[in-house]
Amino acid sequence: NISRITVGEPLFYFYGLQTDGIYQNDTEVAEVLTANPGQSVVQPGDIRFIDLNGDGMINADDKTKIGDPYPDFMLGLNLTAAYKNFDFNLFINGSYGNDVYNTNIYDLQGMTRLFNAGTEVLNRWTGSGTSNTIPRALGADQNAGASDRYVEDGSYTRLRNLVIGYTIPTSVFNDAISKFRIYVSGQNLITITDYSGLDPEIGQYSLNNQNTRTQFEIGIDRGNYPQPKSVLLGLQLEF
Repeated sequence: NISRITVGEPLFYFYGLQTDGIYQNDTEVAEVLTANPGQSVVQPGDIRFIDLNGDGMINADDKTKIGDPYPDFMLGLNLTAAYKNFDFNLFINGSYGNDVYNTNIYDLQGMTRLFNAGTEVLNRWTGSGTSNTIPRALGADQNAGASDRYVEDGSYTRLRNLVIGYTIPTSVFNDAISKFRIYVSGQNLITITDYSGLDPEIGQYSLNNQNTRTQFEIGIDRGNYPQPKSVLLGLQLEF
């Protein structure tokens, strides 16, 4: 359960553990075991989690708000222009300040099973100083738990639609055709974002779990199919 509802917080905010890098060597592990004897499962290369309640254990009691799927603001810009027989339309939209919970990181970087992985795991922890973001392979189970490791900035700016047209003068056709316009249009041509997934525009949806209950989610990327780029050539005739 990644989302949570709490009085005073945004609906369906992300809920999980807070990370603090990766244990690099036995000395760091020994230090944390002295303060938190409940962390006996960790080894060098495992993710360091923050013990928020100070009870020496890393469990559900240490979970907290780790992200907000709602943007601080959204924008849209629609420009239309014409020059002689040319016409132009451009539409840009964007979202800023929202977080995305990227479950693809679990699938591609989790290394919890014999399964194809992303190339990022080539840079995983393999010894002291090798990585402070991607843990060792087949590490502690808690490495794959819900945490801010999977939370990314979902802000984006997208060129949603672009249309350029040219209308041929009717005199060319001896006024037999009242309008002859040729145009080219493109959708989703450019997306500017720091999000590592396929598409930062996640949106919201509902899914049914094994208990046949409906679970509502917003801002959680479970491998959503990205919006495709497309280019169309069109012809508009009027008689």
